[in-house]
This record gives sequence, C-alpha cells and structure tokens, in this order.
Amino acid sequence: MRCPYEELGLAFGDATVPYLYGTGCTPALARAVADRLGDADAVLFVADDGVRGHADAVVAALARRVRVERVDVEAAERHKTLPTVQHLLETAVARGLTRRSAVAAMGGGTVGNIAGLAAALLFRGTRLVHLPTTPVAAFDATVSLKQGVNLSAGKNLAGTYLVPALIACDLAWLSTVPRHDLLTGLAEMVKNVLVAAPGLEPKLVAALEDPRAALPALLEIGVAAKAPFVAADPRERGGALIFEYGHTAGHAIEFVSGGEIRHGEAVAWGMLVAAEVARRRHGLAADDVAAHNRLVARLDLPGAAARLGGLDRAAIRAALAADNKRGYGPCAPGDVLMVLLDTVGRALPGAPGGPPLVPVPVEAVMEAFETVALNALEAV
Repeated sequence: MRCPYEELGLAFGDATVPYLYGTGCTPALARAVADRLGDADAVLFVADDGVRGHADAVVAALARRVRVERVDVEAAERHKTLPTVQHLLETAVARGLTRRSAVAAMGGGTVGNIAGLAAALLFRGTRLVHLPTTPVAAFDATVSLKQGVNLSAGKNLAGTYLVPALIACDLAWLSTVPRHDLLTGLAEMVKNVLVAAPGLEPKLVAALEDPRAALPALLEIGVAAKAPFVAADPRERGGALIFEYGHTAGHAIEFVSGGEIRHGEAVAWGMLVAAEVARRRHGLAADDVAAHNRLVARLDLPGAAARLGGLDRAAIRAALAADNKRGYGPCAPGDVLMVLLDTVGRALPGAPGGPPLVPVPVEAVMEAFETVALNALEAV
C-alpha cells in the first residue's frame, strides 16, 4: 500500500519546483523521485553520514529503479568548502555519471549546499534533488535557489543559483533530530515571523510547544512566509533579502565558532544582535525588542555568556567585514550591510530603489554583540 504524501509547488520566478512531503512515506517518496527523474541513468547520492539509516532506506528504494552512486559526507562546517565540492565532482566523473545523471542531497543545509553547488558545476549543470532531514533545510534552505560554500574569510562567499528538479521530505526524518537541535533549528521560523509574517506568531508558539507533533504546521510557516518573496525575487537580491535577517552577525558567530554554534542557534543570536542595533541606532520600540526575546527564548538556547563569551572578537570583526552582502548597496569600508527592522514585520528601507539593507559600522555591531552576550533574554 502506498503511503500518501502532499505536494506543493514553490515558485521561483518562472520556474515551479515540486515539494513532496508527508510523514512515514519514505518508500513512496523514493518512488516519486525515481519517477520524476525519468530518463536519469544514475544518481550521485550525497548523504550526511549522521542520517545513514534514513539514507539507507531511500537508496535501497531508488536502486531498484536507477543506478545509485552513494557518497557519505560529514556535515561539518569545516567541510563546507570548494575542495569538498571538487571531491564530489571527481567522484561523479570517476563513477561514470553523465549529463543525464542527477545529484541527490540528503541531510541538512550544509549537505544541501555542498551537493547543490556540485550539481550546478557538474557538466555545467545537472538535475538536483533535495531530501532535507533538518528543520533548517526542510523549512528554509530548500525554499531558495542559493547553493554556496565557505572560503577562508567567511560564510557562503562562493556559490551560484540552481533551480532543483524536486524537493522531497519525509517529516519523520526530522522527528529523529535531537530536541535541542530541533528547537534551535527553528530559529529560521522565528525569523520568518519577525520579518514577514507576525500574524503567524500564535501558530509558531503553539508549534514550538511540541515541535515533533507540529512539523506539518512548521513547514507551512516556512513556506507561507518565504514563498511569495522568492517567487518575485528568485535570486534574493531585492525584497527577499529580508530573510537575511539575523544572518550578518549570525554567520560571523557560526563561522568563528568553527560550526560548534550551529546555524540555527547562530541566527537566533544574530537576530538579537540585529534588534539591539536597531534599538540603539533606529529607535526600534521596546515592545519589538521584547518580541524578539519572547520568541527566541522558546528555542531553549544555552547561556549567552558561555556560548558567545569565548569567541575571538577580532575574528568576528573580520568575518563581518567579509559578509557576502557587501556590494548590494552603498557601504563605507568600516560598515557592514544589515537587515534591520523598523517594527516587527517591516524592514527598514535601504538606499532609494535598493534592497532593504542598512549600512552599520562594524563597531556598532560589536557593541550590540557584547550587550547580547551579557544580557540576552534577561528581560523574558
């Protein structure tokens, strides 16, 4: 008996990407992937080595229909690099993949980015299937065309855009993520509510009470908030840049920690930094700052001083200076471009006719960082 799954269409400009999802439907999803790849002669299956059990089931089902060449990778920030991408490309060619082949990425956002960039480069572009297994990947990263890796100076400084052929997610995969990682991974949903969909706060708060039972609702929050923006701005260079909220300081925190502070947690801290910057420099109201604290507190973050206190401040300054949004608008050498809020649900405008990015002195970001490191969530 086939286990049912739902299908929604994600629009990216003129392209529409099918997103298949359900709970306990891995065999049906694997069959659907094989069906929709049609004439594929092989699949390079790139899997996070931390989800081998899930990957085994998908590979076994796919292998009945198409040749599968599997590569397991460690989903660590230190491997989100061009050499890892090159390894995948060399492996694909050595194992006989062709222009008719496809790349499947099973894991979180790190694996999705590594495999996605490899798919974009292999033969100047091969089909890509995302099989997300974390909340960051399922509810946010795959609702994007961005494929990128890190350079020595910072996060996501090398990459491209690629429209995937298909996204497929058995939400049961996400239910095996440890509760702490599941909660911190939902920072992107907090971000969506704060920047674009404040009306979804009650739904998000209810979902965070028991996130494993509310995974379909969390997927809806991720898509409902972000999909209209990426439909109109598929390369996220205009209005969709609001979803970079919390990522300027967050990426610096994640990068300098060497990935010990994972993406979701880092973005949560980054949103608090952004709120503090907006409070100090643009008069963000106390109620709006409190909304940040109220929602971030539900992610069960560890203590700020313990997590942020030991990070190398000079390295954070350097990572901020190399942030990948530089060039989207006017920005002095000592400034960094940030998404800041005028109020919850509305970003401050940037330069006339430009994206919603505001130049902020790096030192002002560092002052806000120190405030968050000392006082985060005390007022909750």
